[in-house]
Amino acid sequence: MEYDVIIIGAGVAGCATALALKKVNKDLHIAIIERSASLENAFKIGETLPPQASKQFQNLGIWEAFLACNFSSSYGTSSVWGSHTVYTNEYIFSPYGYGWNLDRNAFDQFMMEQAKEQGVVVYWNTSCIDSTWQNEEWILQCNQESTTLLLNTHFVVDATGKKAAFSALQGTEKIKKDKQVGVYRFYDLKQANATEIKEGIVVETDANGWWYSATLPNQKLVLGYLTDSDIASHLKMKVTSHFEDQLQQTTITATRVATLSDTTTPFLVAAQTQYLKSCVGEGWLAVGDAASSYDPISSLGIYKALVMSQWASFAIQDFLKNDRIGLRKYQNLVAHDFEVYEKKRKEFYQQESRFSNTLFWKRRHEINI
Repeated sequence: MEYDVIIIGAGVAGCATALALKKVNKDLHIAIIERSASLENAFKIGETLPPQASKQFQNLGIWEAFLACNFSSSYGTSSVWGSHTVYTNEYIFSPYGYGWNLDRNAFDQFMMEQAKEQGVVVYWNTSCIDSTWQNEEWILQCNQESTTLLLNTHFVVDATGKKAAFSALQGTEKIKKDKQVGVYRFYDLKQANATEIKEGIVVETDANGWWYSATLPNQKLVLGYLTDSDIASHLKMKVTSHFEDQLQQTTITATRVATLSDTTTPFLVAAQTQYLKSCVGEGWLAVGDAASSYDPISSLGIYKALVMSQWASFAIQDFLKNDRIGLRKYQNLVAHDFEVYEKKRKEFYQQESRFSNTLFWKRRHEINI
């Protein structure tokens, strides 16, 4: 069981990297190992794609297949940020057209099927527990249920999300810039009165963070409250009654879900900004959230994974040809992209000055870039 490249993690970043590699060299033997039994997760967060994602799908050669999925079009976002006035950012002014609101289960499955069509091998229920670099290749010791697998590869891609599991095995330092979390609930849009709910994304700030809501193509609406972990704990946001109390203090978000039935109790998801001090090493690199993770306010999580996968494919191809320059270029690209993001993030948070004396907003306004 020897491969040119093994990708750890079957999410968007992992599948996109496999596709990008196959686009560069269709003869590469690639495997994805995934610790779970399937990609299905009823409450997966991350459902927004900006218009410019169309270019990335074209680069990966899956644009027509993506369109055939018929995901919901997104024509812009509405926000109450920095003032009491609702501001609408319409994608009609984007040269790329409209964006999308995704059914994440369906989208993740789509990406996996595209990778399989290119001959990528997938190991489900498989976890990498040890790794050894010797004789110019990795030996990965993996657990697959009750069986031990030894997989050999010339290159490893860490696509394990914020955990950056393989990178951690290599001793890479993870730098966390904040302790933001999202507390989420899903609502049902199937009942008749839900037809009055306006489609799209709405963002609204308050003294302790900001609210996010978006209609989804699977007849659901996702509602999230973004704040810091200590503040979420103090407000007891995972308790339904406390979540509702905070929600009722909003101007437009509460009215958006007033007639809807919730389908989940509040649950918490990590949402911090972080990056790896080094996202490359001898025979490995990290992609997607494993390399760098952005604030959800950017709506760039999936888009970044698509872009980064293509950068990674060129660096890996160089490495397989005994050229290490590609890895250094990749590190520089990821670092530069993160610097640009942090500057924009600071500027955006500073637009909200109404709550400058509260802990959440003080932290954002004091960010040093």
